[in-house]
Amino acid sequence: MTMRFDLVSRRALLAAPAAIAAAQPALAQQSALVEAGSQGWLFPIWDKIDRVDATSLRENVQLIAGAITALRGGRMDAVLCLIPSRKRLMRQFLPASSRYSPDAERRYSLTMAEVRRAGGLVPDLDARFREVLTREPNRPLFWKTDTHWTPVGAETAAIEIAKQMREQLGMPASQRPGTRLGDLRPMTLAAGDLTHYVPAAQRPSYGAEDSMIRQILPAEGVASLLEDDVSDVVIVGTSNVQPRFGFQPVLSNQVLRPVGLSWRPNNVGPYFTLLEYLKSDGFRRQRPRALIWNLLEPDVPTSPNNSAWGQMAMPPATFLSEIRRLVAQ
Repeated sequence: MTMRFDLVSRRALLAAPAAIAAAQPALAQQSALVEAGSQGWLFPIWDKIDRVDATSLRENVQLIAGAITALRGGRMDAVLCLIPSRKRLMRQFLPASSRYSPDAERRYSLTMAEVRRAGGLVPDLDARFREVLTREPNRPLFWKTDTHWTPVGAETAAIEIAKQMREQLGMPASQRPGTRLGDLRPMTLAAGDLTHYVPAAQRPSYGAEDSMIRQILPAEGVASLLEDDVSDVVIVGTSNVQPRFGFQPVLSNQVLRPVGLSWRPNNVGPYFTLLEYLKSDGFRRQRPRALIWNLLEPDVPTSPNNSAWGQMAMPPATFLSEIRRLVAQ
């Protein structure tokens, strides 16, 4: 089972020229790749909220739903971990001139509806995060200067996804336990990945950020950590689900079983990452009972053949046909 580590995981350097040109003139003096919001928040310009091609959005949502159908056809439960946009949830900190277009507003709900229609399990993390932020507005679910969620956000999502998996998937009890967790401990993010695109003179104004992360305890009665090859649940996704933020161990703890992980930096793209896992020795050795595919809401309108994915781009038809071929083996 593959496990990869990379702290800077966005495709900023692959951003389309048109997106860079669309940056507001006042912000261009700071960076063509980030927008400076209020109270120290930075936002990536590649999360386009002012305009979305409705046709491309609909076509790509149907492609994602088709991938879920193909996975289910391969005798697996398919779960979509759809992470809502930082801009959507923290919009009060966006620049005053920012406006959400109607199509950008419906990216999340449209994707969720189509994937559910295809038989996939899609917990509504947008609604869950809003509940938490309403109850505890100062609870940091996302970093201010980084594209990722905090460990608190990752834990919130893992608990919600695990709850729905237990309720809806009818998974039998595992013979191996989930990850043991302890108390929360402090975690400091020295510099968010978005600060790399702020002029050097301005970077000192964006300081370190703090969150809390769950402590992982040694397994009881087991000499070593649980191995991925005993997992009947696997997470496949972006750097949001990397071990650094604690999503995997919390999910394992909550679904009461080992959970495998295969992830790649987001500039590789969710489509290549999914196919890479399905081609892996780990998948051929043991097909999981449930596959959790992690996607970012801002990436939903981006087709597999978009140049943003670089050499990993592929025609949509190739993506679907490859999934069907790999799960049929």
